[in-house]
Amino acid sequence: MKTNMNRKGISNVVATIILIAVAIALAVAVAVWVFGLAGSASKTASLQVQAVGLSGIGKGTANLVLLVSNPSSSGIGINGFTLGSLSCVFSSPLQVPAGTQGEQITITLQVTNSGYFATNGVSIPGSSITVTCSGNQTAAVGIQYSGYLTTVSGQTYPFTVTATS
Repeated sequence: MKTNMNRKGISNVVATIILIAVAIALAVAVAVWVFGLAGSASKTASLQVQAVGLSGIGKGTANLVLLVSNPSSSGIGINGFTLGSLSCVFSSPLQVPAGTQGEQITITLQVTNSGYFATNGVSIPGSSITVTCSGNQTAAVGIQYSGYLTTVSGQTYPFTVTATS
């Protein structure tokens, strides 16, 4: 018994082209989704820190001056800083409002007679924030110190500064 089938389907070439078009459309959709997430992640809080100077080393009181910018749309709280082996934590976060451009932060550090940064007497002039420090770091003119600011969220922002008298 012979049956004559008069069914027709799409050719293999057309089916392959349709499958490739669907795969490309899915790849584009995934790429838009991934880059959309990356774009929103770049809008999260970020700090820009520029060290201006560390002066007064030979006078017993040194001033660490930093310029801080916050181009993000939300405020950032600075929780402390590190300067070489000296680590300091603030009693309450130092707030950097959203959209801040080039705000100057001055941190006053005491220098001991033996040539080290003191762990007590560290302050932020003009604020009621107390600073608690630990560590042992020499204080010498001409030395380049690496440090970083730590935010409330735990992010660190590095800076480098050279000490002057």
